[in-house]
Amino acid sequence: MVTTNMSETHDTDSAYQSTFLTDHSIAYLAREITRIYTRNLQDAIAEHGILIGQYHFLRVLWEKDEITQRELANAVGMKESTTFTALAGMEKQGLLTRRRDSDDRRKMTVKLTDKGRGLKSKLIPIAKTVNDRPLTAFTPEQLSNLKVGLETLRDNLAGEN
Repeated sequence: MVTTNMSETHDTDSAYQSTFLTDHSIAYLAREITRIYTRNLQDAIAEHGILIGQYHFLRVLWEKDEITQRELANAVGMKESTTFTALAGMEKQGLLTRRRDSDDRRKMTVKLTDKGRGLKSKLIPIAKTVNDRPLTAFTPEQLSNLKVGLETLRDNLAGEN
């Protein structure tokens, strides 16, 4: 029996017993896919001295440089305290600079250095290769349907629908 909640239901002694098999769980599959993609990307960018967490910050900064530390933490989905520690390390590596806002001393503005900006031309092609490699078995229509399905799932989880 196929159900929209991805659980299998069996009739036992006139009562329904639900099971929730791991391999039927979209959340489990999504977690596994994310884990594998993350590991593959980390392995691929390691030669450039960048950790996966740093890469996520760089991606945001490549799109919108000179943002506050809070905006960056929100964009990446990390706590500000975790972001602070990660950015301190990235600053030591010469990838970015941080400076206090002259109008509001509580705000810290983050800006990429030339070295941080320069990594974009190296790391984006690597990320694209890691992203695209497992998709070669899909037809363009399957890829389009997959993307629409994943976007719908994301929006439903975020409460947008």
